[in-house]
Amino acid sequence: SRRRHTRCSGVSWARRCVQETGIRVNPDVGDGHHNHVITGGVKSKFGIFQSDTTKALEIAQQYGAKIVGIHQHIGSNILDAEKYAQSIGNILSAAKEFPDLKFIDIGGGFGIPYKPNETRLNLEELGRKVSNTFEEFSSQQGREIELWVEPGRFLVAESGVLLATVTCIKSNPEYKYVGIDSGFNHLVRPTMYGCYHEIINTSNRDKSEANQEKVTIVGNICESGDVFARDRVLPKILEGDVLAIMHAGAYGFSMSSTYNLRPQTAEVLLTNSENRLIRKRQTFEDLLKDVVE
Repeated sequence: SRRRHTRCSGVSWARRCVQETGIRVNPDVGDGHHNHVITGGVKSKFGIFQSDTTKALEIAQQYGAKIVGIHQHIGSNILDAEKYAQSIGNILSAAKEFPDLKFIDIGGGFGIPYKPNETRLNLEELGRKVSNTFEEFSSQQGREIELWVEPGRFLVAESGVLLATVTCIKSNPEYKYVGIDSGFNHLVRPTMYGCYHEIINTSNRDKSEANQEKVTIVGNICESGDVFARDRVLPKILEGDVLAIMHAGAYGFSMSSTYNLRPQTAEVLLTNSENRLIRKRQTFEDLLKDVVE
C-alpha cells in the first residue's frame, strides 16, 4: 500500500497516521540573533524535549506507527558553529533510541553577517564537524541514515536589496530624520527584532569624512517604531536620493504585508547585466479587489 506521511496534531489523531511519522526534538540548545527566533532550549515552545523522546516512542509503538525521522531547529541566523555542533550531538544522542530511523533533519538557521563587525559562519568547519559526527553515528547504528538540512536564509539573504527613495529630510534638537517611500510593511526585521541592515546611499558614494553625516532613516508608516537605522553615519543625503537597504533577501518580501493599506513592492531579478521584472508593484486597486460590496 502507498505510504502516507501525516502530521499528527495529538494522540487522539494518532490512529489516522499510517505506518510512518517523524517528530521534532528540542535538543535543549538554542541560539539566534534575537530571543524571538531562538527555537531550542527550555524557553522554547517547540519540539519534544530530549528527555521525553522515550515517551514519544512508546506512544508511536502503542498506535502501530514507526518514527522514521527526527528533526530539530534551534534558531535563526546562527553564527556560532560550536553551538550548532552541540545541538547536533544532543539530537544524535536522542536518536539512538529510535530503531526505525531513516533520516535526521538538523534544521537550518545558518547565519550571515549583517553587521560590519560580525564574523561569517565558518560553514566548512561546521560541515566537517557535522559530517564526522554523523558518519560515526551511522556506523554505530550499522546502517546509512540520511542527513537533511534547511539552509534557507544562508542561500538568499545577501541576494536581496530593498531600494527606497528619500522623500523628506527634517531635524529636531536631537536627530536628523531621513524619510523614505518604504516602511516596515516592506521590511519588518528592523522594527520587529531591532535588526541591523547595511544602508548605502547609491546617489552619493563619496565616503570622505567631510561628506559624512549622522542620520536616522525612517519609514512612512504612522508608528514611531518604523525606523530602519538610528544614528547611522552615511554620505550626505538629499531628497530624491536612492537608498539601498542591503541583505533583504531573507524574511524581506516573505514577511511583508499591506499594513496601513500600503501596496507591496515590485521585484526585479538581476542576472549578470540583465534585469527582469518578476513581480509587479501592487496598486491601491489591487488592495481593494477582494472587498465585497
